Amino acid sequence: MNGVPRGAIVKGRVLSYANRTVFEGYDLPYPIRAVRSCSYFAELSKVGDYDHARFSIKADLTLIDAVDGALFEKKVDLREDCDIMKEMNEDGEGYLVSGSLIDLDDLALRIIISSLPIKATRPGSVLPRGGEGYRILSEEEKAAEKRGSRNPAFDKLKDFDVGK
Repeated sequence: MNGVPRGAIVKGRVLSYANRTVFEGYDLPYPIRAVRSCSYFAELSKVGDYDHARFSIKADLTLIDAVDGALFEKKVDLREDCDIMKEMNEDGEGYLVSGSLIDLDDLALRIIISSLPIKATRPGSVLPRGGEGYRILSEEEKAAEKRGSRNPAFDKLKDFDVGK
C-alpha cells in the first residue's frame, strides 16, 4: 500500500509519487492472473472540489484468454487523469475512495483493470470448432443446416389435405 493522506492534497500544490509494485496482497480480478511488474508515477492535486490524480503506468501482466483459458503476457502503457471522490454523486466522474487515506497502489490497479477489455484474448486466439457433445456453427452454417433438415415425425403430414 502506498497511502497519501487526503489532507495533504491542497489547492496550488502538486504532490508527486513514484512506485514499483506487483500488487501483492491485492485481489486480482479476471482476466488478470498475475502482475509481473508495474511501475507508476502519480501527481496529485486539488481541482475544484475534487482531489485529482494524473497517472502514468507501465505494467507487465499475465492474463487469462477468454476463448480457451490459456495464459498470455500483455504489456500496458497507460496515461490517466481521474478525480478521486469521497462519495458518489452525479456531478463527478472518477474513482471512489472512502476514508482519509488514498491508496495509490489500489488506484493504479483499478486504472489497469478498467483499461482491459471484458474478453481479453491473445493474438491468434480462435474458438474451437467443437468438442465432445458440442460444436460451434456460424450463423450461415446454422441457416444452411436448418434449410436442409427435416423432422421424420412430420412425414405423415405431407399427404394431409385440409379440404378432405
